[in-house]
Amino acid sequence: MIKLYWLSQIESQDHAVVGEKAWMLSQLAQSGYPVFPGFVISSTVFRQFLEDLNDVSSLLADFPTSSLYLDVDNPRALQLVAQQSRQAILSAAFPVEWHESLGEATAALQASFLILRASLSGQFPPQQDFSGLTPAQVCENSPQNLELAIKQMWAQLLSAKSLFYWQRLGIRIDQLNFAILVQPMVQAIASGTGTNYENHCEIQGNWGLGYSLLQGEILPDSWEIETLTGAIIKQEIGNKIRAYRLKASLENPDSTDSCLEPYLLSNEEQGQSCLDLESLTELWQLIKRLQDHQIYWESLEWLKLESSDRLSSSWAIAQLLPSLSTQRTPLITQHSSISPSQSQLIGIGAAPGRIQGKIYVLTQESRPKPTQLEGSILVTQKIHPFQLSWLKQAAGIITEEGGMTSHAGILARELGIPAVVGVSGVTSWLQTGDVILLDGNRGSIFLNIIDESNVSLEKPLLSPEKTTYNYPLGTKLMVNLSQPSSLVQVMDLPIDGLGLIRSELMLLDLCPPASLTEWLIHAQPSEIVEKLKQRIGQFAEVFAPHPIFYRTFDDKFSTDQDRRGTLGYQLDSTLFRLELQALSDVYQQGFTNLNLILPFVRTVEEFRFCRQLIAEFNLISSDAFQLWIMAEVPGVIFQLSDYVQAGVQGVAIGTNDLVPLLLGFNRDHPQFNDTSFPYSSAILGALKALIQEAKTLNIPCSICGQLIVQSPQIIEQLVQWGITTISVEPEAVTATYQGIARAEQRLILEWARERSLLKKP
Repeated sequence: MIKLYWLSQIESQDHAVVGEKAWMLSQLAQSGYPVFPGFVISSTVFRQFLEDLNDVSSLLADFPTSSLYLDVDNPRALQLVAQQSRQAILSAAFPVEWHESLGEATAALQASFLILRASLSGQFPPQQDFSGLTPAQVCENSPQNLELAIKQMWAQLLSAKSLFYWQRLGIRIDQLNFAILVQPMVQAIASGTGTNYENHCEIQGNWGLGYSLLQGEILPDSWEIETLTGAIIKQEIGNKIRAYRLKASLENPDSTDSCLEPYLLSNEEQGQSCLDLESLTELWQLIKRLQDHQIYWESLEWLKLESSDRLSSSWAIAQLLPSLSTQRTPLITQHSSISPSQSQLIGIGAAPGRIQGKIYVLTQESRPKPTQLEGSILVTQKIHPFQLSWLKQAAGIITEEGGMTSHAGILARELGIPAVVGVSGVTSWLQTGDVILLDGNRGSIFLNIIDESNVSLEKPLLSPEKTTYNYPLGTKLMVNLSQPSSLVQVMDLPIDGLGLIRSELMLLDLCPPASLTEWLIHAQPSEIVEKLKQRIGQFAEVFAPHPIFYRTFDDKFSTDQDRRGTLGYQLDSTLFRLELQALSDVYQQGFTNLNLILPFVRTVEEFRFCRQLIAEFNLISSDAFQLWIMAEVPGVIFQLSDYVQAGVQGVAIGTNDLVPLLLGFNRDHPQFNDTSFPYSSAILGALKALIQEAKTLNIPCSICGQLIVQSPQIIEQLVQWGITTISVEPEAVTATYQGIARAEQRLILEWARERSLLKKP
């Protein structure tokens, strides 16, 4: 009999004989993680097998006193030794008692197929990865095939490539603690890898089993997820043509034929991610748990499995690869304190693009001239109201506070300049005149740039990909704007209107050099109305006859939260009345495409107060005019019917505020941005409830904010639930268009399939 080590029973003293990979999986299995049951054929068994060999022609004769000191620089001699060693291993038969032990163990696994993986341990040089020397074996669960697969694994360890490798590292045979992990092999809906990097995790995947990905046969779907918050930094649908599955049956069960077979993916599978929003959520939550585990790991292989009832899915960790470093290096997070002596600072990439240039540090006391700021990278604690107009002179933005939904990020994305936010202490480390490289794609700031000859002070130009918009959308796609300079870049985009004019950014651009408060106090009301009328009219004229939605001023800059939204209008309606007068004047000029959205509405009583004021300016009397509210306060979810009864004609879900409020965060908290927890059941449940309630009440429902941009997988669910409009920033229009098109095509295919099934007798 031989001793087998079950993953559920491996103890600390077994670490050396079961190998690193098996040891790590055993720790996860015993901690309740989803790991297939399995057993380990220890390195002791391998040594015993080699000692019993009786083949004087092989390198393994007289093991363990034999050595690997052969001439690896002689290819012919190396191949000959490898062939002889392989033949010696494959020709030797297992003892009867080994078959009995292995037979009992594999019967307990209750699987038709088995997968065998190498698990090495020993005193190896650091930073060495041996995974490519001993690839996994898949075999049918029979005594003959299992024995052959085990011996093939052992023979791989002594292939010509491996012999060359061990010799160069100075490793003897008796130092090779080589164990084999045996587990069930099952069909998978999808599979892939997850890899930890310095400040993000990369997930890759494909349909079916992972062979196509591991062999590099396809370009997989991929997601980059921020380690600290769980925000999706980047995602791409891969170029996937084929996948692998287990064969239904083998023509010759006792043969060495592969148990895997390739198959072509359908057009639908090729065009969509192998993980939908819910699945990606579940996988990330699993990876996040592992990141907090005491085991130091670098990458894993995962499988998404179909449950027996075919109504749900489950997950399995197929393999966990240890960190190659001898010590675990602490991750530099987006918000950790970094010494100014280091060459790189890390923050949140809030607006894409790269720019190299001189910086200008802004403080609350700063009052620079526009010529001092032109082409500079502005560094500030946070964006104050009086600073907004200065951003238009900048080549880039860096802030200590804020996230993806901060005003710095929103305005930078609209202006097409890179921005990195949430860099704690950056105003203390950098000085005006320093030259840096700002990478808004990765959230990185590179310091100590010496060569100023390559400094570019030009704003990066937007160069959108050439895309053909030839698929008519049923869901309306609109754009969010605040600056008239952005109008040129959106004219050729496939949009149905202006879904959100951010009035707070627009107004703060109109009032300089005075602050907004000073402007309201000292300027004549007629002057303010005229400026507002000209700016709103400019948007209305460009977009006519398509609808535009003006969101009235939301005082997000005040430290007094009671001044936010419509409650602020009850405290002081001065500015609100001026906005209504300007809107009325624009409407009377014939721009009946103009509509109004009220921000941050807390109660139905606040809405009634505002509606009464709006009626005084003769806006509600028009049949074309629409009065909407923003769904930013969670209470709207439960009172939408009351709002509609009070006169609300549409609802716009503002995820930049709704998401953090649902989760108990401030939207500008340094450890949160709008996409920190996009897959929470609370978020999905709230969105679904709002959209479906609006559908029941027969009113349009729009959604805007960074949630759609950072988590585009959610588009499919939004469309399925019945969202009528999706409104995004200009740079996200193309990707959102494609997401809506895919979602609607999929729904059409499902509808056609259901009709086809109904027609069958």
